[in-house]
Amino acid sequence: MRFWRMGLVLAMAALLAGCTSGGLGDRVAVKAVYVEKEADYEARILVLEAAPSADTGQASEQARCLAGSGTTVYEALQAAEQSESKRLFYGQNELLFIGPRLMEDGVFDACQYLASDTSGRPNMAVYGLDADPDTFEQLQQEGTEFLNGVEQLEKRGLFKTYLYQFEGDSGIIPGLSVQENTAAFDKLTLYGAGRPTAVWRGAKAQLARLLAGQADEMELTLEPLSVSFQVRSPKLRFEPVLTREGMELDVRFSGTIQRLVSPRGAALPGQDRQLEEAIDREVHSLLNELVDDTLRKGNDVFLLGSRLANLDERTCAAMQADGRLSQAGVVQFDCLLRMV
Repeated sequence: MRFWRMGLVLAMAALLAGCTSGGLGDRVAVKAVYVEKEADYEARILVLEAAPSADTGQASEQARCLAGSGTTVYEALQAAEQSESKRLFYGQNELLFIGPRLMEDGVFDACQYLASDTSGRPNMAVYGLDADPDTFEQLQQEGTEFLNGVEQLEKRGLFKTYLYQFEGDSGIIPGLSVQENTAAFDKLTLYGAGRPTAVWRGAKAQLARLLAGQADEMELTLEPLSVSFQVRSPKLRFEPVLTREGMELDVRFSGTIQRLVSPRGAALPGQDRQLEEAIDREVHSLLNELVDDTLRKGNDVFLLGSRLANLDERTCAAMQADGRLSQAGVVQFDCLLRMV
């Protein structure tokens, strides 16, 4: 999303310069697409236009939503496109929002279609959105506040799934909710065979970012311990090991704890070892639950099996074939989070 403001400025400059027929002045830039399945498929195409301001002499951003419905995603998008007199420019289309009903059934089919259609782009970020078509349309009437909210979430660190990743039928889709006309992170939904199989919130969702290699830093709230803190420089070290039963993956999670908040007040580095050990145990338990939801159910979205294959591909393939790869104990975590 960091390029959309620049694109609007360029479009406005071309418009003020007096574009001829067929130029940028005859096109409108698409910034996001929303798709939902109700009685029919519903599509909303979010466009942003740069309009000159008489007060400042600068371009201001105006959001509009094009609406369409149809028996297929294609027909719904076509209907939305035909409601606009200008040509749509999808070159800056960076966001795909999926409505709550489609998230429950059909999201992978819809995304695979959009990946092959001109309205989709491979590097579009895909988000579930807890909003029906009318609510999404009303959000855009408030201007660009919702889009700005998504942009801020991405800057702070948000699990990202892109359209090109929907070639199969398993994966993770981040879910957003609407709070006071802006976006808030809600959950991660795990999919297997195109259907939801688990939902992760809170600390478990943040640790899923870690296992997916998307966490430069994290904020964790461990409710059983009533503590919240930041983890700076989180590191995972994977070490596959040959064993008598086949192979084992030892995973060491380390990082520094900062800005810890607890009912007991501020904790001092090196003087509250019991709390550090309790944090390690709770994080260890959450990581094991993520493995239970994924690898142990044959849905290796974190590609842990490939870590074992790097050591011995034949043994890893044999373990997958006879079910040993999904057994408890194949992945062993060791957590070492310390306050500084």
